[in-house]
Order: sequence, then C-alpha cells, then structure tokens
Amino acid sequence: MKKIIFSLIVLVFTITILQAQHPEKRMQGQQRNGKSHMAHQQLNLSEEQKNKLKSLNEEFRKNMTELKKKDDITVKEWKTRMADLKKQHNSNLQNVFTPEQKSQMEKMKLERKQMAEIDAKARMEKMNLYLGLSKEQSEKLQKQKMEMQEKVKALKSNSSMDPQMKKEAYKALMEKNKESMKSILTEDQKKKMQEKKRHQPRRHDKLS
Repeated sequence: MKKIIFSLIVLVFTITILQAQHPEKRMQGQQRNGKSHMAHQQLNLSEEQKNKLKSLNEEFRKNMTELKKKDDITVKEWKTRMADLKKQHNSNLQNVFTPEQKSQMEKMKLERKQMAEIDAKARMEKMNLYLGLSKEQSEKLQKQKMEMQEKVKALKSNSSMDPQMKKEAYKALMEKNKESMKSILTEDQKKKMQEKKRHQPRRHDKLS
C-alpha cells in the first residue's frame, strides 16, 4: 500500500504533460508544470535527476501511446500490459530519488493533506453562513460528504470495472448525492444554492 501511495506522490511531482493542441489544455499543462517546477525546487533535484525524470516520462508516454493504438489484443490483455507499464514506470521513478528526497516528499504530501482539510472546513463554514444552515443540517451534510468520499474511493479502487462502467457508476453516485442534498435543504436554501452556482465557473468533475 505504501508503494502505491509513494508512486502516486512521485507521479504528481514528476509528470509534465505537453498539450499544445487546445488552449485550455495548454493552460492546465502550464499549471502542472508550475507545480512540478516548485516541487523540483523543494526537493533540490540535480540536473541529472531532472533529465532522468523527463526521459522516463517521455518514454512512458510513448509506450502508452503505442499501447493505445493496438487493436489486435483483448481488453484483459490491454489492461495487463497497461498495469505492467505503470508498475515499471513507477519503479523507475522511485530509483531516481534519494532517501532524503523520498522523506521530503512524504512530508510535503502530509502538508498538502492538512491544507486540503483546512480548505474543506473553510468552504463548509462559508456554505453554512451563506445558506443559514442549522446545526442538524450541517451535520447531515458533513456525514453525507464523508460517505460520498468513501464510495468514490471504493469505486476508484475497484479493479473489476472498466473505465466506462466506472464513469457511469460515478455519474449515478453524483446524481444520488445531489438528490440527498436536496432532501436536507429547505426550498429557500435550494434557491440560494442554484443562484450561487449560476455565478460560479463551471466545474468538470471527473473520475480518474
């Protein structure tokens, strides 16, 4: 489990995706590059390490692109090859970092988690004030949120479902979550929520 968690951390810090075809994707790529650059500075990576990471990521993307083009293999075989590629890539990435850098990455992950928790609490408190939620409503919404997070986590880790099935299951979960929220709010609160959504940039939630 620790290896999986560490691999995810490594990918967050090192994968730099070049997306030049669409402006919005280019912007997302620039944001990722910025975060990656900051992480590299915090980890004090050598030029040799940076070049090695870049080379490994380019090789991984190339291998994944070639695998996606294969239409003469079964879905099961495709999943197996993809899992093998990811496993090998993660192993290669881990070998680039020193023990001290790995320890620093764990520390940075913990700090990000703590900041995310603080942000989540602040957003919840802001919603409480904006909608005028009662203590009972707030507790119900918080419980619903925790349950939803667990369900999404379980869905993501379900290896028996293909991506399309997961996408459909995720959509169903979101719809159910939306209906559950409506049952907790009053009519006036629902109107306030809709009004707030109309003035917010549209989010594109996805299951990854």
